[in-house]
Amino acid sequence: MLEIITSPQNSRVKQVRLLLSSSKRRRNEQKIVLEGTRLVQDAIEAGATPDYVLIREDIDSEQWEVISYQLKAQQVPILSVEQTLFNTLSDTQNPQGLLAVFPTPELPIPTNPTLFLIVDHVSDPGNLGTILRSAVAAGVDAILLLSGTVDPYNPKVVRAAMGAHFRIPILRTNWEYIKTLGVQIVGADAQGEQNIFSIDWTKSTALIIGGETYGLSEQAREIADTVTNIPMLGGESLNAAMAATVILFEIMRQRFFA
Repeated sequence: MLEIITSPQNSRVKQVRLLLSSSKRRRNEQKIVLEGTRLVQDAIEAGATPDYVLIREDIDSEQWEVISYQLKAQQVPILSVEQTLFNTLSDTQNPQGLLAVFPTPELPIPTNPTLFLIVDHVSDPGNLGTILRSAVAAGVDAILLLSGTVDPYNPKVVRAAMGAHFRIPILRTNWEYIKTLGVQIVGADAQGEQNIFSIDWTKSTALIIGGETYGLSEQAREIADTVTNIPMLGGESLNAAMAATVILFEIMRQRFFA
């Protein structure tokens, strides 16, 4: 029977609260918090091991039984937290009763990468999380994040990415580094001069996705070899996440049929 934590001054409870609320704390400690059985399960299946896990005292699900077996095999500390106190740590409407602290994933960029996704001033956590998830699905080699983009380890980004953080390298970088990539650089913008179907995506490529409000920045336009658009039959322009997904799957389609 696990001892139940009831004090908000407990050191683990305090650490989780700070990691969830402070990007500075996450950077300094190189830790992130995952919430929910599916996210934690995905991270474990990707080869990650949590430092420790907090569970709500009344947690009861088949998926938790599977995860708890894996955690015990890895000798991961499991700490039970009183229900009301646990719920104060969660920022979801219906907490699943599971929080896990993991080391921040640091995956290496593969040798001879052929597809980078550059994210420039995307500020919405849900959009960035969806972009990361689509990037994994489309075979992107690495995500490059520029200044002005939301913290990739923000809890809302982590939730929306559905485990992508543990499957793709994510690098905070700058324009000087991007100039050294040695690949064609393509910006995406509603006013781009070439549509996505007229570009040869089989070449090694870095795709730039701009922010929700202003699109491509001036620096992005200066560094891009070309700017592409998504042909549309009507309606407003797509948001950053949808645009990234459409273009990435056109890249995948061309490469698949090449």
